[in-house]
Amino acid sequence: MIYRKRGCVARWEHGRLVVVREAGEAIEERGVFEVRPIAGEIDARLDDVARIAKPFRHPNVERLVVSHGVAEHECNGVRWREESRRLHIAMTHKQHRVLIDQAGFDYEEFLQIAGPFLRAGVERDAPPRIRLAPNVTAALLPHLVGVAPPNVRLMQSGGGLDGNGEEIQEFCVAPGATLPNVFRPSYRIRPVRMPLNLRLESDVDVIDRDMPVAVALLAPIAGLMLRVLVVEIHRAYPSTIRISRIDAVDRDRTWYPYGAGAFGSEIML
Repeated sequence: MIYRKRGCVARWEHGRLVVVREAGEAIEERGVFEVRPIAGEIDARLDDVARIAKPFRHPNVERLVVSHGVAEHECNGVRWREESRRLHIAMTHKQHRVLIDQAGFDYEEFLQIAGPFLRAGVERDAPPRIRLAPNVTAALLPHLVGVAPPNVRLMQSGGGLDGNGEEIQEFCVAPGATLPNVFRPSYRIRPVRMPLNLRLESDVDVIDRDMPVAVALLAPIAGLMLRVLVVEIHRAYPSTIRISRIDAVDRDRTWYPYGAGAFGSEIML
């Protein structure tokens, strides 16, 4: 199998703009995996990521990465083109740090997290019933593979092509199931068999929006334990929750760049 990739990306981080153009191929034959650079580049107009970064440059932002990339792929006689926009923010306040990852440059979504975070009070116990915002759910989904709680179904969303140029199948990610598709984060890495574009489904989709809501992560997820920023009426506070049961899943979904992609929706615990 021969896989080729040509791409370019503009990345703004720590006040520096870096534009990278590269092309390479991966050859896998009889269990041997080799990679090497190749000639050629693609024609693509990249966003002005330095300008896009300006409104996000808050004094409390510890790390800010804004990127826009375009790539052309070729594998198994199939050619396809992908475009990606990514925003990563780590913001600090007192002894806490909030993590924000988006597949775009939505400033309003940033404000919906930054506002409560900067006025957050002392840590509290998690409320007995709580909602998770779509961005938090999306970060959780890769951790549910093999351990999905009862009352929900973890699904791979069909559509598009995987890292070998094969169609991504609609697939229920049940424990022990053989995964049909592969993810290729780089031409330098062997493709990994894993679920792509995860989503969560439930027969119950009615969400009580008077419940407190976890709007952002305060640390990377560890198993089914989440350290989150909770908004409850007019107050905000850090808390830790454990996922044991999911009671409802909203049908509206937004794609986030977690794992090999995840569609986050509001869920109720």
